[in-house]
Amino acid sequence: MTEPTTSTEILFEERLAATRRDWRWLPAVVVASFLAVAPIVGGIAALAWLWNVVRFARTRVVVGPDHLTVGKRTVRLSALELSTLGQAGNTWPWRAFNRRYLGANPFWTDDSVGVRGLDFGKRYWVAIGTNRRAELVDVLNRAIPEARTRAVEAGTWSAQHSGGSLTPSGWHADPWAPEQLRWWDGEQWTHWTAPKQGAPPPDAGGDR
Repeated sequence: MTEPTTSTEILFEERLAATRRDWRWLPAVVVASFLAVAPIVGGIAALAWLWNVVRFARTRVVVGPDHLTVGKRTVRLSALELSTLGQAGNTWPWRAFNRRYLGANPFWTDDSVGVRGLDFGKRYWVAIGTNRRAELVDVLNRAIPEARTRAVEAGTWSAQHSGGSLTPSGWHADPWAPEQLRWWDGEQWTHWTAPKQGAPPPDAGGDR
């Protein structure tokens, strides 16, 4: 884990919190779980909801010029792959104990942001529940390429950080989802993914 940037510039900052509208969904979730699944599930849903409120309340998310910080965990923006930017998916529960997992994804929020990266072959996952998704996505869309450019110019980043500059372009095992393939263009991972069997080149119909 790298140290946070010493710059005082902040491009985005949010302290996570449930909104009134989010709280109104709690009874609906409990009742739906109670009726559609099993009575005990309604209670479990309520406890899980409250646990998320306690666990993630006031978690601070900060994007600086060169770093993204979630709570006490930080990753360099230059290590993140912009092609993986999207919604945060469910992850294995034990990943929360991995210091390279920047997770604060309570399910009460309007939406979520997920992005992944590789730094010297080490995988990083970011999963943030946010009430300001459009703003955060816009900041990351601008900040990640700018941080990558600065890192390349400073000699602190090369294609080796993301999988190895000697790796030829083509389909390779997705470093974040081993069950599928991801297209490596010779310099970085792209947004193209495909099943492991019979994957054509991206321009021949590879999945996005």
